[in-house]
Amino acid sequence: MTRILCVAAALAAFAALPASAGSMATVRVSTVGKSPEQLAVDIVQAAKKVCRRANAGATFEDASVRACVQASVRDSVAQAKLPALSEISTTRLAMN
Repeated sequence: MTRILCVAAALAAFAALPASAGSMATVRVSTVGKSPEQLAVDIVQAAKKVCRRANAGATFEDASVRACVQASVRDSVAQAKLPALSEISTTRLAMN
């Protein structure tokens, strides 16, 4: 069975964003043939991509991106419902 995770950043959740931001940015991450470690790396990379795009031009862009990545990774790992993935320190990966 093919599984796809959606890494999303809810733009409205971050107060530092411009008033015009109110949509949802999403990147799909395939789980097919990936180890939990590779999946964790892919989730973090997707979250960074989405969050950089979503927070471009924000007043406190670096802090907004970090908060967005952490929340997006946490939500994506919860969505995956894969115990082996939950055991990986995605918080550490998200900070790099």
